[in-house]
Amino acid sequence: APAVPAPDASAAAAEFIPPANVYDGVALLSVKCGARGVVYRVTFSARGGGVDWACSKRLLFGSLLALSSDGFASILWATVAHRSLDLLRAADGPRLDVSLSEAQHRSFQLAQSRGARFQMLESPVFFDATRHTLTALQRISAERLPFSQTLLACAPVPVVEPPKYLSASADADAWEMGGVFPSLPGRGTLHLLQPWPRSLSQGGQGGGRA
Repeated sequence: APAVPAPDASAAAAEFIPPANVYDGVALLSVKCGARGVVYRVTFSARGGGVDWACSKRLLFGSLLALSSDGFASILWATVAHRSLDLLRAADGPRLDVSLSEAQHRSFQLAQSRGARFQMLESPVFFDATRHTLTALQRISAERLPFSQTLLACAPVPVVEPPKYLSASADADAWEMGGVFPSLPGRGTLHLLQPWPRSLSQGGQGGGRA
């Protein structure tokens, strides 16, 4: 069976994922204990300004943040622990509560004690919705993780072999689609591993490909 060309993952990501939001001048204001452990209240400025915090979906609870004081040569990961309109609209600059993993508390506090100012990137993908899936993936050994070369090593894959259930026999990839695409030749059989039929291509009889 022919191999299926792999899509360009980077191009797909660039098309569907908006750029990260950038915040400058991130500085520590106070430390307190919260439901998720130690919480840091920080002040910052939104690059570009003019954010309507009441309507904006920026910096929602659980959003993933990347903090760096050295141009992102090193990164501290954090999440939004508390979002308050009153804090975000503070006269002396927006404020936010963030939480870090236990392993990163010392690095953050040490950098702040030295007067370091951080930049902050906010992931455009809502992190809390995928947190449990990512945590489950971390529990799987790299040797047993499917697509580990792609997921862990980010290695480019030139081709993706079709699954065995589609290549087990000559007709394993055949689907009866005559009821959906009346213009299909023969008995209306569509072979998933063969080139897309011309009769279904854009402008042809039967309409464009979905």
